[in-house]
Amino acid sequence: MKVKIFSDLSRTKINLSGKLKEPIFNELEKAVNDWLDEHPDITIHKIEQTVCPGSFFGSAEKLVITIFYERS
Repeated sequence: MKVKIFSDLSRTKINLSGKLKEPIFNELEKAVNDWLDEHPDITIHKIEQTVCPGSFFGSAEKLVITIFYERS
């Protein structure tokens, strides 16, 4: 079994009320989809995601996606 790890910082912004807006992981989503398109011969066994929070004052949180796979 092999592992592929993707990670990116969110582009989260805080609105005027201090609440977090929805994080946008467009680049990470594109990277995962491009990798999957480039490897149609794999079998995915498991996908995990982890979010490491940033600080309260708006530093970016980090999203990590781990894909466990085998070549078919």
